[in-house]
Amino acid sequence: MTIEDTTAQDTEAESASADEQPSRARRIARVFRLWYGRIFVALAGLWLLYAVVRWLVSGRWHWAILLDSAPPVFLMGIPALLLLGSAASCGRRRLWFAGISLTALLLGLTTGSGLNWPALWRDEGAVPPGALHVVSLNTQYWSMATGEDRLYDLVHRERADVYLFQEHVGWKPGLGEEGYFRLDDDEKLRAEFPGYHIARRGELLTLSRYPIVAQPPVGPGAAIDADPSTPFNRVFARDKVMRTDLRVGRKIFSVYNVHVTVQLAPDNLNPFSGFDFDSYFRRKFNWRQEEFRGLDQDMARNPHPMLISGDFNSTAAMRDLDRLRSRADDAIRANTDFLPLSWKFPAPAGFEWDSVFNRAYPFWRVDWSFTAGPVEVHRYKFRPTDGISEHRMQDLWVSL
Repeated sequence: MTIEDTTAQDTEAESASADEQPSRARRIARVFRLWYGRIFVALAGLWLLYAVVRWLVSGRWHWAILLDSAPPVFLMGIPALLLLGSAASCGRRRLWFAGISLTALLLGLTTGSGLNWPALWRDEGAVPPGALHVVSLNTQYWSMATGEDRLYDLVHRERADVYLFQEHVGWKPGLGEEGYFRLDDDEKLRAEFPGYHIARRGELLTLSRYPIVAQPPVGPGAAIDADPSTPFNRVFARDKVMRTDLRVGRKIFSVYNVHVTVQLAPDNLNPFSGFDFDSYFRRKFNWRQEEFRGLDQDMARNPHPMLISGDFNSTAAMRDLDRLRSRADDAIRANTDFLPLSWKFPAPAGFEWDSVFNRAYPFWRVDWSFTAGPVEVHRYKFRPTDGISEHRMQDLWVSL
């Protein structure tokens, strides 16, 4: 073999070795996928940690609202996106990425997703003759921003047998919890709803075509009844459940009008104001627990068929509703929306400030209706309120 042949062989070997070396673009892609996998495995792990901690503290810790405020659809949507993103990682990181994301997704689906799966195959049933038509609505300070005439026009179109209104109250912006005042408008109500029976407690207003035979206090309402000198802003803050017993034919039908205390009022959002958030959250949490407990205790000793409806300031993912869910049935069984939502729809804001929070983000269901005892729900809808309220109207047809 000559020197020229040896040189030629060496040149060919070097050329083959060069061909086997990955290109610069491929090397960059490998590094990118390596760090992509590492970063997103960490993100998926953090999300799973959040989902587990949120479930453990929900309804049990006064700071849980900061974790519970995420829309239930996010608890499923984010891990679903992470699961799809796991396909772009490589090696063992892909398995870790997919496994953690799938675990978080299953946790979101099983701990209050808010999805109404039977709606996929359920048809809207017919309403039989003689059924009761019930409307429940948070009126956003009695339509303060748009005028009560628009509210009356809206609800008159429903021609309901029973109206359950929350926030039948006046409010002066800028005064926070001290700004609420009673609306003395019984004459107006009688003129607008002739023939209806009227019951009111604090901000709660119930109008019924059927006679109201009893109105026993529920939970903190008993202490308020015992002290007639209680100022109205205290009544507004603590009297959040009103029970009215209606005589429907030969039966008594107990209707609970509910507006559970909100965990955080938007005029207290400034974290740099020196505001004592710990005491605030603790107070609101304790109030909510008293309201739910009082409702549960009253329902336990109530022998009549029941409807419990209103603004619970609770989503499907919040465990505050666990006690009520165990005692009553969600009316969603008669609803045909796969993802029922009821709050943060476009409406004039009730607050003077403007920020990213003061926008229409319709991601939550906080308005609920439950039944207990021999009550059949034929139809249950969330209806628009024509910009009067951020809440949608609950529209039910029931039979005893």
